[in-house]
Amino acid sequence: MSETTFSRDAWLLGNEALPNFETAGLPQEVIAFHREHKDQIIPAIRRGFILPGTIVPSAVPVETVGYPIEETDCFQWLGHMEKFAKDYFKAKVTLRDVFPLPARLPWKQALPIFNPGLTNREMVDKALKSRKLSVYEYTDVMKFGSGANMSCLCIIERSAKPTLATMGLPPKFAKHWFAGRQTVSLNLCNYGIGMSLRHEIEKEFLDSQTVTWFPESTLSVGFVAYGGYGPGFGGVEFGCRGSGCERGDFGFREAICLKPKT
Repeated sequence: MSETTFSRDAWLLGNEALPNFETAGLPQEVIAFHREHKDQIIPAIRRGFILPGTIVPSAVPVETVGYPIEETDCFQWLGHMEKFAKDYFKAKVTLRDVFPLPARLPWKQALPIFNPGLTNREMVDKALKSRKLSVYEYTDVMKFGSGANMSCLCIIERSAKPTLATMGLPPKFAKHWFAGRQTVSLNLCNYGIGMSLRHEIEKEFLDSQTVTWFPESTLSVGFVAYGGYGPGFGGVEFGCRGSGCERGDFGFREAICLKPKT
């Protein structure tokens, strides 16, 4: 198809779609966001206009997308996590026996994070400070809730940056981004464990040049927690910003969170 024909067809499609925007039921805040950030309109259109029958990771169970778990390095890192839990949490566990692992993962490089039920303070003390890692809390981590109240296993992509598609999105839009997905946003407590595990094995921090939001970890005044590596003091930092904050180096981390087998 020539460029001229494509441009004409795209123009016709746009005109045909225009009358339907009012009845599409888009939340007002989503409309306001895209009117203010017109550079995000094209990515939104590309995410929305797909062919019928196409498998969309955000709308189907994790088991139907990505890579067979055997083709990822998840099992190797489950072993790393088990040793970490034994050394720092005094918890002896075989994760494959306790949790129902998915058959497939969206990422080839996986970072499994086992939380035996730590509070945010216990996470800081046991997962970070026990390894002599410096921690700076701009805001007391316990102000963002206690943390996990039961054991869980979360699997995220072992990447330097948060999930790329979320970079620059303010945390107040997290509920829209994760709507319909089989995944959730990684929380503060589990992030700290994952940060330390990666440093233990690879001697590298998560977010050495970026920052991860924790949209579910909030203060009553509407501020949202974040975490990352603080190059100024060479350690892990936790703080908070307003829920409408938009920065290109901030994003969420998509996580598969599993409960123990019953």
